[in-house]
Amino acid sequence: MRRLTRELRRETCFHEAGHAVAFALGGVPVLRLAVAPEGADHWRTDIRSGRCCSDLWGLCEKADLVFPRPFLRWLGSEGALHADGRGFEAVLDTPLGQALLAGFTPAHRSEIRAHVVGLLGGPVAEHLYRGEPLRLHGTMNLDDVSRATALCRFLPRNDELPRSLRLVEDALQGPEMWDIVSRVADELERRGELRDGLRARLPAAIRGWLRVKADADRTPGSEA
Repeated sequence: MRRLTRELRRETCFHEAGHAVAFALGGVPVLRLAVAPEGADHWRTDIRSGRCCSDLWGLCEKADLVFPRPFLRWLGSEGALHADGRGFEAVLDTPLGQALLAGFTPAHRSEIRAHVVGLLGGPVAEHLYRGEPLRLHGTMNLDDVSRATALCRFLPRNDELPRSLRLVEDALQGPEMWDIVSRVADELERRGELRDGLRARLPAAIRGWLRVKADADRTPGSEA
């Protein structure tokens, strides 16, 4: 990993603040934000349950997305099972995977959408901070995008990813939300970690923000 310069650290703070605001708007509880110290060339940080994250400069710790065991993969960097998206296709191509998918409720799909927009919030905020045009597959953070793309496999519409990206971009570009992102990023840059009182710094969830009309009975791959 390259050394964490002052400017890269500030970009990281906006990235994590964007995650936090987008997750909050979707109703996902955000528990903690953290960023590595300036000048670091590596960083590890503990999260709840004694797990440790590494190979990253910042962290947005939020409530976990619950998935059936076959969709989870062991991540050594976090020391835990995680629905990171790798291997979803292989599982979904099996009768077991299709049976599990058919059992997803509208509430679970809504929760998946909330995590998709939360994942996209980081790279969107980072690009807005830089003043760069948004390109889904180009300069955006590929790890966040790939994880969001994988989660969209569980959702009914074919346009879930671009739709979610538009929702996040429109929300974060608004003066009120961007002011919240900026204030959270500034405070994270100053303190290095935000935990106590974090919820009060974030926006309330927007009721119905992620709702897609009459999608409960459709399955992935059907017409949108």
